[in-house]
Amino acid sequence: MMRPKTVFLFGLWLAATLAGSVQAAVIKSASDGFVSESSAVIGVRPARVWRALTEWSKWWDKAHSYSGKAGAIQLDPRGGGLLLERWDKNSVQHAVVLTAVAPSSLRLSGGFGPLQSLPVNAILEFTLRGEGTGTRLTMTYRVAGTAASNLDTLAVPVDSVMNEGFSRLLNYAATGKP
Repeated sequence: MMRPKTVFLFGLWLAATLAGSVQAAVIKSASDGFVSESSAVIGVRPARVWRALTEWSKWWDKAHSYSGKAGAIQLDPRGGGLLLERWDKNSVQHAVVLTAVAPSSLRLSGGFGPLQSLPVNAILEFTLRGEGTGTRLTMTYRVAGTAASNLDTLAVPVDSVMNEGFSRLLNYAATGKP
């Protein structure tokens, strides 16, 4: 039987081995929009990464929800489906599914967090491509609005939260834990 410290260190090693290094950056930023991208190769097949991706409530951080409950967030991964958060008698529609092509592409339309109250068009896209014995997962978030929205001031904080979610997704796909 492994000791807790050994289990913890093995888990860290496994996550690092399976997920590789994450490349994340705001690749464009202006007062009228920004583009954020995160990409990594993970040592599991696209079908498994797709399954993890569509189990949003299992990997999204509850600290970045309205309800404080990650389990309240559900994704219906079909065109027209919703990324919806429901708790008690409350609800928040985070995004609408535009494209769901398993296991290669998921595209959502919706402004997350502070973007929800602004007049923006926001597209969140996940692409999965087999690479070697694993999967290259890329998440791109494109946000556009008016210059008056000062979106360049939100680019880094939004990218930070989205990249945290991306890292949690990679860990969940690799280990079953975010």
